[in-house]
Amino acid sequence: MPRELITIQVGQCGNQVGTRFWNLALREHAAANPHGFFDEPLSSFFRNVDTRSDDPSEIPLGAGRTPIRALKARAVLVDMEEGVISQLERGPLAEIFDARQRVTSHAGAGNNWAHGYAVDGPRHAEELVDAVRRAAGFCDSLQCFSIIHSLGGGTGSGVGTYLLPLLADEFPDVFRFVTCLLPAADDDVITSPYNTLLALDQGT
Repeated sequence: MPRELITIQVGQCGNQVGTRFWNLALREHAAANPHGFFDEPLSSFFRNVDTRSDDPSEIPLGAGRTPIRALKARAVLVDMEEGVISQLERGPLAEIFDARQRVTSHAGAGNNWAHGYAVDGPRHAEELVDAVRRAAGFCDSLQCFSIIHSLGGGTGSGVGTYLLPLLADEFPDVFRFVTCLLPAADDDVITSPYNTLLALDQGT
C-alpha cells in the first residue's frame, strides 16, 4: 500500500522552493513513466482526479496502470502575503494546486517572527487545520508531513514554527519532517538573525 506525504509550504521562500520541487517531481516521473500511468510513487505525492465536475472525483490507484486524468498535489500553501501564491495561480503549475488548500492573508508578517507566531498563526489556526485536514482526508495511509519554510522571514519563521505543535496535536501519529532554509550571510533583512534564533528555539 502506498504511503502518502503532504507537503506544507509556508511563506514566500517555502512556496518558491516548493514550486521548484513540484516541477522537478513531475519532470522526473514523466521521464521514468513515459506512458502516463498513475502509479504508486506518484500517488504518494499526487491525487488522480476527474475534473469534469465542480468537485473533482477521486480516481483510485488500482493496479498502477490507470491513465493520469488530472493531478492534484498533496500540498497546503500558506503565506500571509498573496503575491507568491497569486503568481503560482497564474503559472504553469496552477492546475495542480487545490484552491481549498491555501491559506493567505493581505497584511503579511513584516519580516517579524513574533507577528507570524503570536498574531498570524493564532488568527489563522482554524484555517490551517481545516486545509491540512482536507488534504489528509484524501489519504488512505498518511505517513508524514513535509514542511518547507525559511527561518529568516516573518511568515516562514513565525507561522512555520506555530504550525509544528498544531500538527502534533491534530495528527500525533504522523511524522513531521522540516526543511528549513537559513538566511544568507549577506541577507539585507535586519531582523533575519533574530527571526532565525527565535524560530530555532521554538522548533527544537
